[in-house]
Amino acid sequence: MTSERGADRGRERSQGLALATLTTCVFLVGTAEWVMVGLLPDLSADLDLPLPAVGSLVTWYALTVTVAGPLVTVLLLRFDRKRALLGLVALFVAGNATAALAGGFGMLVAARMVTALTHSTAFAVALVIAVSMSPAAYRGRAISVVAAGWNLATVFGAPLGTWIGGQYGWRATFWSIAGLSALALAAVAVLVRAPAAKTVPRAGAEVRALLDRRVATVLVIVIAAQAGLFTVYTYVVPLLREVSGFGPTAATVLLAVFGFGALSGNVLGGRLADRAPWGALCVLLAGLASVLGLFTFTSRAQVTAAVTVLVLGMIAGALIPLLQERALAAAPGAPTLVTAVVASAFNLGIAGGSGLGGEALGGGFGLGDGPGGGLGLGQLPWIGGLVALLALPPAARAALRHRHHHRHRHRAGPHDRADDPQRARRAPEPARLSR
Repeated sequence: MTSERGADRGRERSQGLALATLTTCVFLVGTAEWVMVGLLPDLSADLDLPLPAVGSLVTWYALTVTVAGPLVTVLLLRFDRKRALLGLVALFVAGNATAALAGGFGMLVAARMVTALTHSTAFAVALVIAVSMSPAAYRGRAISVVAAGWNLATVFGAPLGTWIGGQYGWRATFWSIAGLSALALAAVAVLVRAPAAKTVPRAGAEVRALLDRRVATVLVIVIAAQAGLFTVYTYVVPLLREVSGFGPTAATVLLAVFGFGALSGNVLGGRLADRAPWGALCVLLAGLASVLGLFTFTSRAQVTAAVTVLVLGMIAGALIPLLQERALAAAPGAPTLVTAVVASAFNLGIAGGSGLGGEALGGGFGLGDGPGGGLGLGQLPWIGGLVALLALPPAARAALRHRHHHRHRHRAGPHDRADDPQRARRAPEPARLSR
């Protein structure tokens, strides 16, 4: 009996270390993406380029993730999950080291695009490993554990990387990410023991599993919500400096405030994903659009600006596990690929939002009287709010369909449903996960 308890504790400790390693990998990938927001002012000054030009680094990264993410995932489907993750982290190390060595803006863009090749698939593989190690009833919480790495990147990674860049130059930030990623690579090799897939995934079968209108609905929601958020968040540091009146250090601290909000929202989102996913999603999307719109006014005072940043972080963090869970429920036969596709959709939204914000600031719409004929930084939030609002109608329609089907199911008798959170407590979902 004692030996059995000891063995159980050993397995739990081993699983805990593996999950911590997976979360660390996601943390580093997230940091590499989110830190660029904090580095934009320094890059603009160092490279002698206007802010919208260096802001395109966010756009190019996100577009690469959008296009290449699913393709890289398909190419790696037949590989053992652990080997795939090792290769992706190794490429991630190389991409960040190249960014640190970049001799000009063009090389920096290329290095960021190399790093972006790993983004979707690394997150997808880490998530699938984590879910396959967890009981079926807690799929949403397993997702939130991995997604916590993303939110920790906003709490600690992006602010710390921004501080390092401010103190020692932006190259030091990329060297730091590369070094920590090399340590994570070693940890994956030693600590992660991915459960073997019962069947070898076939690319054609996984692609066909994505041809479901529920998947398309989730993707539309993701793109619109992220585009609205990143119309503002891409330029949130200069906005907080120039509109709210915060100094550079305070603006960096507010990135951490956003991250703390995202981390707490992530925990809430994981629980809501296991209980009332569609209803919670509609409420959060409405909240996102409203808070972004209000930021147009709250950004003018430091106290209200800080509170708004915190609330935005909470909403953004809660949306991640909810949307990932809805995607997995919509395509249970293609968990790795659908996760990568959703990650690509997130980044398509980021690219759209950062591009929209840059166009607004640069005068591409001819609407404002800011520098270059563009709108001022303080006008970005209402634009983001309108874009985020576009995510609400498809979510509301999906929620109504789900509610109608759920009522019909209860009248006609119990039937298995891929998107019923109660079913997740009965069906051994992780057993069907592919590599």
